[in-house]
Amino acid sequence: MKAGQASRTAEAAAALRANHHLHAQNPVFSDPYALQMTSAEWRRLLSIPLLHKVMNSNSLNRILGLLTAQVVARSRFTEDLLIEAIGRGLQQYVLVGAGLDSFVLRLAHQYPQLKIYEVDHPDTQRLKINKLKRISLSSELPSNVEFVSIDFEKEQLSNALNRSSYQQHLPAFFSWLGTTHYLAPETTLATLGNIASFAAQNSELAMDYSVDFRELQGIEKIGSYAVSQFTRLLKEPLMGAFSPQQLHCEVEAMGYAVVEDLSGDGITERYLKHRTDLIRHTAATHLIQLRIA
Repeated sequence: MKAGQASRTAEAAAALRANHHLHAQNPVFSDPYALQMTSAEWRRLLSIPLLHKVMNSNSLNRILGLLTAQVVARSRFTEDLLIEAIGRGLQQYVLVGAGLDSFVLRLAHQYPQLKIYEVDHPDTQRLKINKLKRISLSSELPSNVEFVSIDFEKEQLSNALNRSSYQQHLPAFFSWLGTTHYLAPETTLATLGNIASFAAQNSELAMDYSVDFRELQGIEKIGSYAVSQFTRLLKEPLMGAFSPQQLHCEVEAMGYAVVEDLSGDGITERYLKHRTDLIRHTAATHLIQLRIA
């Protein structure tokens, strides 16, 4: 992303969440604030009746639905796990690369005992805070939310959180969605290693990651290439991909237990089975749940 400009892929992801919330029957993940969170350009596009009719047609959903499913399923997966953890008494939630996620508006008030740390690039975060204040019609955001700026290529997450009220002796739930694809693999691994070095025992992490291009077949390989070209046009090229087996070995050596790693087929089976809109999850990304043993 360019300096002084919010992430365009974050805006595109919010637009996909908005379209799904507005037009899908039985949404996989409902985000009533997504339309307001995305850019004015996306809002104009989504307001064109013919466009949203085409976008939500079954024929186009076989292609565009791969992106929609990826965006809504990762949020559903993460928040299902988070709510389970809150039920067990967890009191800290760290959104790593928070983007334009609307958890602060949707659920922060429902869990006042939960301390929420939104960690992101300062340019994206500046826009995000302005949007949150405008949408909430108040200059005061929930008191249990704290914003922490970071450039992942230049600083460790632990250093950024040291500037906040984060309590290292308490377990935390970390979500890291839609970000690792745009980071060099060594940067992703370094951040995971850093989290393992300071997070308390029984802390959990939910993350999505790209599968190595060479492990894909047929239309999935073509689709992965098409997405890579789209993100390149947005000036945020895809950089990071892993073999699942390699990633498991790397994180287990750091001290994580791999609780679950859902493939594209596994995600479709859990969240997208028997949908009338025919959306399904791509094989190009996985969802993984890690726990510090």
